[in-house]
Parts: sequence; structure tokens; C-alpha cells
Amino acid sequence: MDILFLTAAQEAGGASLIVPVVYIVAIGIIAFFVFKKKKSRNSSLINIDTSDKRSNYDCQQVIDYFCKEGCLARKMSDEDYLSLVRNKRDSLRLRKKAIEKIGLEEEEVSEIPPAMFEGFVFKNALAKQNAYGKWVSSSYQVSWIFFSSTQIYLYSCTFNMDNEKKSERTDEFFYKDVTSFSTLSETDVAHGHKGITFEVTSDQFALVVPGDKLCLAMGDVPDAESIIQGMKQKLREKKM
Repeated sequence: MDILFLTAAQEAGGASLIVPVVYIVAIGIIAFFVFKKKKSRNSSLINIDTSDKRSNYDCQQVIDYFCKEGCLARKMSDEDYLSLVRNKRDSLRLRKKAIEKIGLEEEEVSEIPPAMFEGFVFKNALAKQNAYGKWVSSSYQVSWIFFSSTQIYLYSCTFNMDNEKKSERTDEFFYKDVTSFSTLSETDVAHGHKGITFEVTSDQFALVVPGDKLCLAMGDVPDAESIIQGMKQKLREKKM
């Protein structure tokens, strides 16, 4: 009888111990999943912040490139800056965007191969003359011109390297409304180290229509002259 009573007591004691153990395990499992979910959410937030910080870092590097002077100044090289500009230009996929903005299939604007002009824009931008004697700035422009059987379509994008701003424009003209294509030298006011201002002269492409002249940067197009000659030839054909 005593043995039976002892066994029953032991079983009751064991059961009373099991309940708090199960309770503690359940709390631990819930806490683990809550922590994991919170960590996952924080990770995605960190990824967004890292991207923003990288963008801000690049912009600050550009400002330092143009505004810091002296042998001890830590800044990117001329080659690094040009590479940064090319990478940003390519990431924007501007030819594809031009076609989308025009709203036509590329086959519809293939009267002659499209013309592309690009170069630095100096008006109100940070600027300097690099080690090779070439003027560069914190603003860059890429323009695409397409030709259909009846019209000329223009898309131009100007983007800044020292901030995330960019501007776009699209235009279309009938051949009969275009007066001429030409090149010219334009002088603009830029600014640099310690806020000093100075004038910079650059080559530009001009599309002339009655009462207006659209000027596009073209400093970085080595075969610009042959491209423009082909455009002039097509314009003469369409005006006959």
C-alpha cells in the first residue's frame, strides 16, 4: 500500500514538472520566430539604407573631385571620374528609353541610322580642366535623334553626377519644318573650387527650326562630322 502511494505521488510530481517544461519550450519557439522575422525586416531596411548611402557617397566623391585642391587632397582620379560618368550613362539605358518616349517601333524610325550625341554640359555646373587638358563637368547629356519617312524625333537626357537630378525632353519635327543641322561653339558659365565662376567653351550640335534653335552637347562624339553630313543629306532629300 505504501509502495502504491509512493508511485502515485511520483507520477503526480512528474506530471507537474512536465507542464512548466512544455510551457517554457513553447515560449522559446515563439520568441525564436519573432526574433527571426524582426531580423529579416531589419535586413531589408539595411539594404535600402546601404543603397542610399552608396549614392550619397558617389555624389560627395564627385563634389570633392571638383572642389578639393592640393597635393594632399584625397579625391578620385580623372580616369575614375570618367568611368563613373560612363557607368551612370550606361545604367540609364537611354536608347531604349528614347524609343519608349517616342512611342514608335524602332523599325518605324530607321530611314537612316539614328544619331547619338553626348558630352558634358557646363552651364551652372561644377567644372574643371583635367590632367589631359580636357574640360569636364558635373553634368552630362546624351541625345538620340531618329528618322522616320516623314518626321525627325529627338530625345535628350541631362543627368547630374553631384546629385540625383536629371531632366528629359522629347521633340518631333516634320522634315519640311527643319531649317538646318549645324555645329557651333557655345560659351557657358560654370563654377569650381571655392565657388569661383569661369567661362567654358564647348562644341554643340544645333537643330534649327523657325524661331528656335535646339543645342545639344557633342563634345564626346569623334565621328560627329560624318554623322551630321548624313543627316544633312537626308534633310535635302526630304525637302526636294
